[in-house]
Amino acid sequence: MSGRTLRVRLGMPSAIDPGTAFEHDGALIAGVIADPLVDCDPATGRLAPAAASGWQVAPDGRSVRFTLRPGVRFHHGREVTAEDYRYALSRVVAPGTGSELAEHLAALEGYDDVRAGRSARLSGVRVLGKLLLEIRLTGPFHDVAAVFSHRATAPVPAELAEADPAGFALRPVSNGPYRLTGPWRPGEDLTVERFDGYYAANAAHPAGGAGQAARITFSTHPDLAGGHEAFLRGEVDVTEVPPTRIDAAARDGGPRFRVTPNPMVTFLAFPTAVTPYDDPVVRRAVAMCVDRETIGRTHFAGTRPVAHRILPPVLDPSGPPPDVIPHDPAGARRLLADHGLTPPPRFVFRYPAGQGHEGWAADLAAGVGSGLGIPAEAVPSDRSSFLSELPLTDRPFRLNWQVDYLSPDNAVGPLLRGVGYRDAALDGLLSRARGVAGAGDRLLVYREVERVLLGSLPVFPLWQGALYHLVGERVAPLGPLHDAFGEPLLRGYAV
Repeated sequence: MSGRTLRVRLGMPSAIDPGTAFEHDGALIAGVIADPLVDCDPATGRLAPAAASGWQVAPDGRSVRFTLRPGVRFHHGREVTAEDYRYALSRVVAPGTGSELAEHLAALEGYDDVRAGRSARLSGVRVLGKLLLEIRLTGPFHDVAAVFSHRATAPVPAELAEADPAGFALRPVSNGPYRLTGPWRPGEDLTVERFDGYYAANAAHPAGGAGQAARITFSTHPDLAGGHEAFLRGEVDVTEVPPTRIDAAARDGGPRFRVTPNPMVTFLAFPTAVTPYDDPVVRRAVAMCVDRETIGRTHFAGTRPVAHRILPPVLDPSGPPPDVIPHDPAGARRLLADHGLTPPPRFVFRYPAGQGHEGWAADLAAGVGSGLGIPAEAVPSDRSSFLSELPLTDRPFRLNWQVDYLSPDNAVGPLLRGVGYRDAALDGLLSRARGVAGAGDRLLVYREVERVLLGSLPVFPLWQGALYHLVGERVAPLGPLHDAFGEPLLRGYAV
């Protein structure tokens, strides 16, 4: 451990409360102030005991029991009990919380009643003892323990969250290795300090997950590009690098520049309820005009492999070779002609502004336009409203889908719901997969889901995920530099 401050530069988080922090920047902060019941080994992604000492999924897959560790404490000193999880999980689902993460708990009994405001507590969360918690589900889901590796499922104290909900959102209290030193003021730096009362028995991390730096200061800015300059000036120890600065960061940073794979896939997503993108033949023809290899080399310096699958490699590293969709504009035109179809009159590709997507988005649109002989353009959309507008869009759009917990179910189910694509056969396959007890046999069913998706193509995989960071020479990591999601493992960074 060190007595110094780790300095981290981030984008602008929308929330830092573990129950509501759904995007990258807020989740990174929530990850040091909250521990889940189980956690992911940084190297393998396997589940390990964290705030729970153990768990058992029922043979029928319809419930899971967690044995909580004694002596796990909130930042204000009180011991965490099973009742705190009953409150915290219900709070995530409650409509008044406004959490984008509520859907992760949709399989729990009582979810619909809480979402509709008919109940304040999830009936499926049962307190069997001070340190014994049972989660009951509406149907079989043998991968359910993975859900509880997400920070949204971490405990929060009802006496603080209910007394001042607005204040709690700015200074959340949980059970992680760091606690806030004061309220978060959006647009200003935020500091957390090492929590001396941390239980330090998280089996996924060295030193039981205890924080190594005395403090972490998060400097938040809307422009990620400025982090590169701040790093070179010695003002920050860790900063994310946007795609537009990859070449410069690699040149200037040398061994301090880190490229880490993460379980994300970037997709070209289609509005499948809108003509002509309701036709899978049209979707395939558009996909055949995208030169993923060239765009990836040009804009990501070759650091992001082309994605030919829906499932990220960490979830299925030995999966079968996919049916590769080639870059073949002439073949795309023949495909349309063979089916008596004409190209869309115009191709407009939407993407979120301010994140360094301009170059590759323009090249993607240009490729579709030239391949099909139609006008085409890439149009930026305000980042703050981009996601909320997607269900209403009538244009193809960029979609980054990163699993929130390491289960194939999370790579497929929420992705389909997010793009509004429904297929009865796919729904049946997903239900079947959730009911399979053996992990190997379960994966075979998810592979079939993937095969069907790649045939109908509501989303076209472009590139596998990668994150780019500059990590300074002051940083002395205890164990891995990054977690199973490719994020800096900040709790383990001494300075």
